[in-house]
Amino acid sequence: MQVRKVLTSLTFRYIARYLTVLCATVFILLACLYAYFSYTYFDELSESIVEEVETIQIIYRGQSLKGVNQYIEDQLSTPATSRYYYLVTDSQGRKVAGDLSASPSYIEFSEGWVGFSAALLQLGKPVEVDFLARPATLDDGNQIIVARYYADAFEKANLVFSSLSRAMVATLLLGVIGGFFSASATLNRVEHLNMELSRIIRGNPGQRLNMEQEKGYVRELAVIMNDMLDQMESLMQGVRRVSDNIAHDLRTPLTRIRNNLSQLRADSLAESSSRNVEQIIAECDDLLETFNALLRISALEAGSRISGNNEVDIGAVLHDVVELYEPLAQQKGIVIGIDAPAQHNCRGDADLIFQMFANLIDNAVKYSAENGIIEVRMRTLPDQVHSIIIADSGPGIPAADRKNVFRRFFRIQSSRSETPGHGLGLSLVRAIAQYHQGSVELGSNNPGLQVRVKLPGTTLSHSVTS
Repeated sequence: MQVRKVLTSLTFRYIARYLTVLCATVFILLACLYAYFSYTYFDELSESIVEEVETIQIIYRGQSLKGVNQYIEDQLSTPATSRYYYLVTDSQGRKVAGDLSASPSYIEFSEGWVGFSAALLQLGKPVEVDFLARPATLDDGNQIIVARYYADAFEKANLVFSSLSRAMVATLLLGVIGGFFSASATLNRVEHLNMELSRIIRGNPGQRLNMEQEKGYVRELAVIMNDMLDQMESLMQGVRRVSDNIAHDLRTPLTRIRNNLSQLRADSLAESSSRNVEQIIAECDDLLETFNALLRISALEAGSRISGNNEVDIGAVLHDVVELYEPLAQQKGIVIGIDAPAQHNCRGDADLIFQMFANLIDNAVKYSAENGIIEVRMRTLPDQVHSIIIADSGPGIPAADRKNVFRRFFRIQSSRSETPGHGLGLSLVRAIAQYHQGSVELGSNNPGLQVRVKLPGTTLSHSVTS
């Protein structure tokens, strides 16, 4: 199993997109939680500091500085992580109470809040800690600052969010690895179905895919494939019914042959005998042409190799076909213009390619009115595909019938009585084009019909094999 094939599979891409959306959602959720935690924490912290300041002010009014000192000493006995820090200064800025430095470097915030950093002893070592503080003025001009540090809360929050982020990255990596093996297993099951389907098509068309071990959408795919095989078998039966229809359609020329033979037997010495024999030969030639076309179409559609596989100069073939049909076109006053440079090559069978373009130009001459124009143009597209256009000035083909004309024995109703034919020409053209990995399309020439044939190109430097 190729890694590139797994990575570009639909299953892996779906899992990758799902993981990407999941990680983005988790990241946004973590960011929202972090913002909510920060806002809630600082809101509660600021409210508690304001309440503590109001408490100090009430104590100072009732018990003066002595009561404040006693209150602060009582607070110092509580754990450092949950208590407040205080600084009381007189009107000259001298420290008179509290456990904070007398002159911290403040950072002023809005609404009277300040922040500063101070060194605290934790486990016997000084540690720089960030404080949020609220200054206030006491009744006699003394100043009080109540502070509380918040670094521990953010350290815990950062630890939690860091752990969640690592878990998210691990989930992403494990999801990608799991998605790779899941996609690989799915591709293996699909390839197994492809191999079994190919074996059925090549070997026993009546056999069906085994669905006992398949589950999920792979089983649904197998069901669809089995339905397709049933449809193919039905179409093959339809082809056999077409053979019966062919026999029915051939009854009329065979009846004419029998009648002509009867007349020949009765009037073998009459002057009309030679004409009857010629008519019989013409009917036989028409039957043989029909049968040969049918056999060749069947062989091409089956992919059977008919003859050589050489490099064919498409431009030279087009010039040969135009040269062949120019006398016939001149009889109707039709001008055939050709713009097909030489040495534009494709790999295939020269006789088949000649027959394909001969059928198309023959149709163009046959259906174009007198003094009409037929144009043959060839261009090479950027993807090294040769595009050959044969455009005429005839009645064209209605858009509704352009797909049907490639069916065997299909003929437009208006052309059945006007132009002789057996309805196999365009069927053979499409079979030859597909045999050479090409395509054929019909369009309007306004007026007339435009036929576009595309054949994959090669270069003269390729080796030629017979």
